Amino acid sequence: MRIRTAAAALGIALAGVAFATTAGAGSASAITPIIDPSNGVYLAVLFDQGDTAALNNSPIPGVLEQLAPDGRTTMLIDPASSLPRDDHTVYATVPAVVAEAAGRHGEFGFGWYDPNVNAGNPVRVIQVLP
Repeated sequence: MRIRTAAAALGIALAGVAFATTAGAGSASAITPIIDPSNGVYLAVLFDQGDTAALNNSPIPGVLEQLAPDGRTTMLIDPASSLPRDDHTVYATVPAVVAEAAGRHGEFGFGWYDPNVNAGNPVRVIQVLP
């Protein structure tokens, strides 16, 4: 039952993220939703540079932080990132990842994945810097 509740919460949050960032963006918005269960992607949202900046200026990264449990989130951070990390761990919050991406004109992604294809974790955070 907890999995269904978490899945519903994540789905609602990601739908809210997509709506909130596209509400004022019109047709120029470049949020890319991805649903591909055959490849282990249950639901993911990728944000372009403009939408990452808009996301950073909202409370949504804090909500996403609540959906990214410690020790159960895979963070794929750009090699050029200045966020603290070692060989296996990124020591940063979701809002910090979004803020760095937005501040450096990068992109951000967040998704719910099959743990079997995501290093045993159900959540993935992605940062791409130019």
